[in-house]
Amino acid sequence: MMTGMRMVAALWTAALATALATALASAPAQASPAPAMGQSVSLVTTSGSATFKLCRNWVFTHTCREYGNVPVPARIAAGDSFEITFGSNPKTMWFRVKAVLLQDGRCLLIPKHENMPAKGEDEPVDMLIVDPCRVLR
Repeated sequence: MMTGMRMVAALWTAALATALATALASAPAQASPAPAMGQSVSLVTTSGSATFKLCRNWVFTHTCREYGNVPVPARIAAGDSFEITFGSNPKTMWFRVKAVLLQDGRCLLIPKHENMPAKGEDEPVDMLIVDPCRVLR
């Protein structure tokens, strides 16, 4: 069974190999056929909420913490930047989207500071998890 990070790394690798060159046209966004699992997509709609997974490297070990109900924009595309606020003692930071990956009806928003897939398969990755999300073209 794959660990979460191995799955994300495998999905990212598959997404790079099968990425679609999709340009945003001036026409209104239309729902697209369901992309393959792990596929990189260009534009998604959200319910306005996501889970923020924040990981830290502590020399000999890695830890990740998830923060739920993080407000996010209704539409998100690779290359977007927006402010997120998370935690019980609210912290605010800018989230710059490097890639949007589709996985089991949810979207994994990978930030610019992550060096995927160059990271090791077992190394945790920061991300916003949008569940559910809808792919647009």
